[in-house]
Amino acid sequence: MTQFYVALVIDKHNTIKMIEPWMLGGGLNLMEHSWIGDGSVNAVCSLIYNNPCKVAWIGDYSDRSYDPAKDAYAKTLSCEEFEKVFETAWCGSSFIKPYKLDQEGSKLTTSEIKTGYLINHDLKCYVDMAAYIKRSTVPDDSIGGCCIHPLPLLTACGNGRGDGDFYGRKGRKDVGTWAFHRIMHANEIPSGYNEKDCCFIDARVPRD
Repeated sequence: MTQFYVALVIDKHNTIKMIEPWMLGGGLNLMEHSWIGDGSVNAVCSLIYNNPCKVAWIGDYSDRSYDPAKDAYAKTLSCEEFEKVFETAWCGSSFIKPYKLDQEGSKLTTSEIKTGYLINHDLKCYVDMAAYIKRSTVPDDSIGGCCIHPLPLLTACGNGRGDGDFYGRKGRKDVGTWAFHRIMHANEIPSGYNEKDCCFIDARVPRD
């Protein structure tokens, strides 16, 4: 069955903001909206611009078979803690509507998201967005040169449990490894942080 996702942004005061991709022009499935230029991804990046927050893309099957041996996010939160977050995502109603995002102001445009850095303060590492896009963009004309955005996949919870999830030939080991970590989008790299050279390529892409 198809799995649906919502994005959660948890600030330093433990205030949770939820973004539903379909309210910002994206699809319900992870791989319908996890792309450079998608409205929901831009919205999350705007919320974490120079503002470290815990980020997680929560699938509606992510509470099934909660297993620290298989799920990276299960290493960050206990089952009880995750259940509370899951209930907020799929049983709550405090999501950010598009008009509220407009009122808060979207700091980042698609072109700006193609530069700068995604910084993980818990792991003390970063993704150089320009370098990531260069190695992860698919030039195949049938796909239109699309590029998967790393943030939804790095923070995905429940991937692999439903149709529409990421089953790519590159990057599967990194899926979910940043879930609930303190992440921000910034134009400068903190001193002492190491680069993470992840790459996500969709399974449908022909091999080199």
